[in-house]
Amino acid sequence: MELRHLRYFIAVAEELSFTRAAQRLHTSQPSLSQQIIHLEEEIGFPLLERTKRRVELTEVGKVFLTEARQALMQVDNAVTRARRAGRHTEQTLKICFVPSAEIRIFPSILPELRMHYPTLNISLHSLINDEQEPALLRGDIDVAFLRPPLQSSELVTHLVYTEPLQVFLPASHPLSAMRRITPQMLDGEPRIASDPAFTRPLYDLVETFLERHGVRSPIVQQASNILLNVNLVGAGIGYALLPAYAATMAGHSVCVRQFENNAPEIDLIMAYRANNPSPLLPTLRQLVCPDNGNDRFHIPPQGSAGTTERTPQA
Repeated sequence: MELRHLRYFIAVAEELSFTRAAQRLHTSQPSLSQQIIHLEEEIGFPLLERTKRRVELTEVGKVFLTEARQALMQVDNAVTRARRAGRHTEQTLKICFVPSAEIRIFPSILPELRMHYPTLNISLHSLINDEQEPALLRGDIDVAFLRPPLQSSELVTHLVYTEPLQVFLPASHPLSAMRRITPQMLDGEPRIASDPAFTRPLYDLVETFLERHGVRSPIVQQASNILLNVNLVGAGIGYALLPAYAATMAGHSVCVRQFENNAPEIDLIMAYRANNPSPLLPTLRQLVCPDNGNDRFHIPPQGSAGTTERTPQA
């Protein structure tokens, strides 16, 4: 028994005419009659009473009509749900990120994206900076929020925001009494550095900045992530130069100070493959980097007394 047998029988039962049912099904009357005969043979009882004038349902036919309609309804529902699941699978956006995006971007952007696409499946992946570009090029992810620079010309990038580095000190450190810090104040102070294997852009930025200002600051510990860096500062091991967003992680044991002048800055960019066909990317890009030039994630300057210093992030 096939679904077409059920559809043929339902058509005849509703029309009570093989001629009208054949027209409705766009098939020939002899073919339709033969299909109904096969169906009755399989069931073992007649479903229809046929005369030259009329066609009527038998008692068996009435029962079978009810069940056949329910069966086809279930099949139609199954098809609808499968298609809905298929569309849901297609609307999956795979995003990788560094912690800065997790803290400053996602809390506002992701709810807005879901408003545009209520059935969207967002798959988030925390990857170190150096792993994100290869993941993009392989197609493992759709979009990345990471630190520049990138090497591949196959990627489209947009600047999301620029933020200054700040000085993270143990709360008991003598420099915590200062409102602002100059680079020279850090000379000779033990420092916690970001591990270049995990955060190369930040490591290079800090090293270049200190070298430019003639600051010799011995590294006493390397940290593989920002949270560990902040916690090591809180433990009194040394100071650290970290992006401003990291201040949200600082507890009472950590004091955060701005530079007096020449604060180094670090960028966060959004990147995706130029040939990525996902219809979700234009919406996400517009939410993060509006065409109207509105910098929704702008970080205000450090104050009238402070300026910033743009340092190559190579």
